[in-house]
Amino acid sequence: MKNNEFYNKIAEDSKQTLIQLLSEAGHGKTSSLRTIVQYVKDKYPEIEFVIFDVSQAWYHNAPVTHRQLITPEKLYATQYDKITDCVYEMGMLNKDERRAFVGEFVKTYYDERYQAGLDGRLDDYSNLMFVFEEANTYFGSYSLKQNDIYTPVFVDYVSVGRNYKLRGFLIATVEVGEVSTNIRRRSRKIYGRLESESDLAQIRRRDKELGVYLKEIPKYHFVYYSRKAYHSGNIPDAVRHQPVDYVINRPIRGSEVDLVEGKKTPWWRYAVVAIVFYTLGWLLC
Repeated sequence: MKNNEFYNKIAEDSKQTLIQLLSEAGHGKTSSLRTIVQYVKDKYPEIEFVIFDVSQAWYHNAPVTHRQLITPEKLYATQYDKITDCVYEMGMLNKDERRAFVGEFVKTYYDERYQAGLDGRLDDYSNLMFVFEEANTYFGSYSLKQNDIYTPVFVDYVSVGRNYKLRGFLIATVEVGEVSTNIRRRSRKIYGRLESESDLAQIRRRDKELGVYLKEIPKYHFVYYSRKAYHSGNIPDAVRHQPVDYVINRPIRGSEVDLVEGKKTPWWRYAVVAIVFYTLGWLLC
């Protein structure tokens, strides 16, 4: 009964607000969130999910249909498709590449829904939920102040994404104070074990008993704070579904084949090109 109340409140709020999941490393954040996401999908089948992973935590086991592995080669050759009900494994990308990929992805869906709102067609769209592993890469205190093309994208998503049915779960192993102020003001929190005294002090100011509990909370137990605390029991890792690889059937042109398959261009191709240009030059002279 306690867990049902916990799950139901998260599922209800997820359609309206961003939700952060914060706890120390090794406390079971990802495995527990898999179960929560599955519950939300079962309760509201119309909600679509996109998962941005960096650690293979979702790649082999997630409540979505497809998975796509994003390598630097595929990123630069644009050999991926932006689809929903999918996990994108980005562990091979560096921090800047991850930010660029996720920023461009969010922008695509934001722009599409913004235009639909102008055209009066927003009701045709379902709620889209992003799951951000290592969310501080995109929503840390500094990340929303960077002078790059993606900062406005993330600021708009945080500030008014709800107007276009764009919400999300943000997973982070950081102090709450390291997360952007915009996020802290505009999100609800799922807390696991916290050890930072600054974080615990903030919580104790609202709920003294909760601050004490979060310092000793057992592994796989969490508290959802939405005006009041909703406690979970042990959250089982109940998801056993393995996403299947999303296959891109469109042809890959020219050097993109080399990028995606990791092959080198055969030496004879360069020789042929050189001979052709040399011959043309000789004839024109």
